Amino acid sequence: MLLTDKHALIFAATGAIASQVARTYAREGATVWLSGRRADTLSALAEEIRAAGGHAETQVVDATDSQAVREYVAAVHQHAGRIDTVFNGIGGRPRDLGYPASSNLQELEDFLIPLRTLVGSTFLTSRAAAHHMARQPEGGSIVTLTATLSRMTAPGMAGISAACAAIEGLTRALAGEYGPQGIRVNCVRGSGMPETRTIQETVAGTIATFGTPPAMTLPPLGRPITVAETAGTAAFLASDLASGMTGQVVTVCAGAFV
Repeated sequence: MLLTDKHALIFAATGAIASQVARTYAREGATVWLSGRRADTLSALAEEIRAAGGHAETQVVDATDSQAVREYVAAVHQHAGRIDTVFNGIGGRPRDLGYPASSNLQELEDFLIPLRTLVGSTFLTSRAAAHHMARQPEGGSIVTLTATLSRMTAPGMAGISAACAAIEGLTRALAGEYGPQGIRVNCVRGSGMPETRTIQETVAGTIATFGTPPAMTLPPLGRPITVAETAGTAAFLASDLASGMTGQVVTVCAGAFV
């Protein structure tokens, strides 16, 4: 198994991607420490993981709250003795993150919501974990999450596209800063996964805003990617098999981008 005996923190764990990352990490042998805003959803996910033979613990944590994140990570480190890897799956419904929207009409504060929420939370959780990983002889692995919007010319997506690109830049910067302490920082960049509510609502929002659905063509593999494929890539990056990789943005897109 890829993550045998690892301790993995997963923030915003109840989203479509992060919950699948939690299941995958647990199946690969990690003890997963799940956090999010809803206790009932966290408990249901943890019970599912335990029923499959995995190990999971839960805690209600707002991943955008700096103090809450620091205190939670410190408590997990004290209890577990180490933190091997961290993944932040924070997202939000398109309407709550201000997209899709015409850039000519969107207010600046709405444009900045994805940057404050997604980039800000990724920064907070990554540095909180790195603080403890730096004191471990074996270091640790940070895996961030972004989307192929950072590479696209998608109309109505200015704020979320900027946030995706910013997370990728943050990944490279943290890789350079934390590398000497034995901490790897890599990013999973996924293309649209039709099974997620985010993609379904984005398509509906684009039609409502611009009158037409977003242009979509099948990638070379002839199909879109799945959440499970994105989670599997995150597990690889978190594992010792990726010990020579840091500062990388790994695209899971069925060949749509090369």
